[in-house]
Amino acid sequence: MARVAKVRIKNFRGVSSFEWHPKPGFNCLLGAGDSGKSSILEAIGWCLSGNIHRSVTDADFHGLRPDNPIEISVVLVDLPDRLLRLETYGPYHRGFNQATGEVEDEPGRGLDTAFSITLRVDWNMQGQWSLDSNRVEDEIERHDIALRALRRLSLLQLQDECTTQLTFSRGSVLFKLAEETLELNGPLAEASREARSIFGGAANAQLEKTLEQVRLIAGDLGIGSAAGVTATLDASQVTLRPSNIALHDQTNVPLTRLGLGSSRLLIAGLQQKAREGADIGLIDELESGLEPHRIVRLLQALGAKHPTSKFQVFATTHSPVVVRELSAEQLFRVRNINGAIMTPEIDPESMQGGLRMYPEAFLSQSVIVCEGAGEVGLLRGLDLYRIEQGYPSLTAHGTALVNAGGYGNIPSRAEAFHKLGYRVAILRDDDAQPNVKREKALVDGGCLLAKWPESFALEHAVFRGLPADKSLEIVRRVMELYGSQSIEQQINNHMPAEEKFDFHLTDDLIGGLTKDEVQACISASMEEDKSWLKKRGIGVMEEIAYTVIGPALDDCQPWMREEINKLFDWAADYA
Repeated sequence: MARVAKVRIKNFRGVSSFEWHPKPGFNCLLGAGDSGKSSILEAIGWCLSGNIHRSVTDADFHGLRPDNPIEISVVLVDLPDRLLRLETYGPYHRGFNQATGEVEDEPGRGLDTAFSITLRVDWNMQGQWSLDSNRVEDEIERHDIALRALRRLSLLQLQDECTTQLTFSRGSVLFKLAEETLELNGPLAEASREARSIFGGAANAQLEKTLEQVRLIAGDLGIGSAAGVTATLDASQVTLRPSNIALHDQTNVPLTRLGLGSSRLLIAGLQQKAREGADIGLIDELESGLEPHRIVRLLQALGAKHPTSKFQVFATTHSPVVVRELSAEQLFRVRNINGAIMTPEIDPESMQGGLRMYPEAFLSQSVIVCEGAGEVGLLRGLDLYRIEQGYPSLTAHGTALVNAGGYGNIPSRAEAFHKLGYRVAILRDDDAQPNVKREKALVDGGCLLAKWPESFALEHAVFRGLPADKSLEIVRRVMELYGSQSIEQQINNHMPAEEKFDFHLTDDLIGGLTKDEVQACISASMEEDKSWLKKRGIGVMEEIAYTVIGPALDDCQPWMREEINKLFDWAADYA
């Protein structure tokens, strides 16, 4: 099966320039809205279809500038036998260097035999296809041979409506599945004749008065051929063809009426069984119309789970389910910087775990790498409180939270996202620091660092950053969760010998924690296997941040308020 080894796009919609070397198998593009993902897929479809199915408009030219022609070039390798015939295509065969990604005009040792096809659309809105070759100067011949080659390329496009694939029209997946001996034309012609006969018999009786008037007028005018006129179906308009045959369900409803997701899933499954499968597939917004479990089935049907699949697929997605199910090698993040498109590869070594745990982050624009679950819960709870105060949410700003799983993992996680072009911020404790040089390099590279004062952990920040009465309220909420006697005992284990912490759930929240009680609460809350704020994952810290810290933030210590506000201001600052 032929596959795409290189794509170049110039001046197409939001894309001023783009070059990409896709991989064999499954290639899924993800990125922010309007980054150019769908334009890349449509450009490949325009170039390889040999036909622009809809009218070109000025809006298809980058910057609405039809004076700058659209140019889409695709290099095909692994050519099937039908495209390797030397007598027809020999002068157009070129050499592709897999190591450098460069195309040489002639095939050679160590090079893949390739076609280089270019579509050019200028101000007159007409597409001109051409096979690139310095050995053939005749432009008309290069155009004709390009279209001839493209007709021998099998392209499966699951973009927008694809109902023709569920008919027996030429080129459809059902046409490929049909046996070579299947002869439809004879029965279809007979069905056309029968339909004309049945209709004519019924219609003539109902139209007799009209027909009689036509006969009389024709006779008066001397038009003999109309003297015996009858009404029946026009034989030139009612000839049935294989494209008129569609699959139907058990209630005789045509499957062309299936929902978008279901029809795509069925077509993809049929494609895998076709006698001559497609070389290349294009599917925009792969998840459209499908529940999560059927998204997985569609990925399987498209060969995404089979590393040896020869079917090359180009897809786009906004679904975390798709991101989680694919491997890092199959995902490419699209970035649009003033029309110049980039598709950085995702490093499997550093990011595969993140794809499984935080797929939503790869669909965001900005990422806050949090040291642990406590920091994630803190920001989530504060975000909920801010939303109630009328502020846009972090997700509205395109910001995702990622749990690094410990201070030692922060640099590698932040570096991986930063390398892919995401805006990155870090929130960490300071009781243990990550690699200083790596963190400095991230900050120098534009990443934001928010952290607690020297030697402070999250527990220090919560109990020392809040007003004394709010710290006492946190103790009460922790007692509600874990039991008052247990928490009192833990606190008293860290109190000076002459002092005792005595608090009951029925007591009013009057006053606040003393200095010794604050220190005892910090020590007790950080005991191994008894961490108050992190013991139950994100939920406890999220609830405390939402109900206690958020409402008290304006009265917190300046250092705590500044670090938190710095993160939310950074998220909102993205344009």
